[in-house]
Amino acid sequence: MTRYYILFENYDQGLALHDLLDQEGVKNRIAPAPAVTHGRLCCGMSLLVEAGELEAAKACIERHHAVYFDIVGLEDQLRSRRDRYC
Repeated sequence: MTRYYILFENYDQGLALHDLLDQEGVKNRIAPAPAVTHGRLCCGMSLLVEAGELEAAKACIERHHAVYFDIVGLEDQLRSRRDRYC
């Protein structure tokens, strides 16, 4: 499953967009920026958006002129058994 990560230059931008998306009912959650994006300009925070919510998120960004760095689609970044040792 492809999940989309919205990346930011700083946390203020991320939190501002998180609030806007919540106000418009667009499902999203705060998540660490995926490891594959390290080295690119981003603050380490991202907003995780499912594929079905991506167009609504983009429309919200455009409508409010929200600031973000990039939107990256990645496959299978969530590991349910990560950090489990037994």
